[in-house]
Amino acid sequence: MILAVRILAAIVGLLHVWIFIMESVLWMRPRIHRRFGVTDTKLAEAMKGVFLNQGFYNLFLAIGALYGAIFFEIHSCHAPAILAFSCLSVFGAGLVLLVSKPAMARAAIIQGLPPLIAVVLYFISIYG
Repeated sequence: MILAVRILAAIVGLLHVWIFIMESVLWMRPRIHRRFGVTDTKLAEAMKGVFLNQGFYNLFLAIGALYGAIFFEIHSCHAPAILAFSCLSVFGAGLVLLVSKPAMARAAIIQGLPPLIAVVLYFISIYG
């Protein structure tokens, strides 16, 4: 079960690295900012700084999830806690997206479901 937790956390981390790249590196490409519901290039330019910041937030969550997945057993005193915290944070962000923008339900589910499953499996493996 821990292997499934680690794989899901790695997927969460890699997904958030990709989100970082879209928000912080590729943001001004129309195909990219349209994915985030920003259809106007002028508005995208105005929001560039906000998405740069948000992208780095996603990168830091990715680092936590990947660190926890990779070093789960090697650094067993803190890597599992970092993995759980990162996954719970990503799940929380997905939940906020779902509640605040129901039209983005697909994105919210893609973002929020894998970390939720990872955390549930982790706690089942500990307490189950």
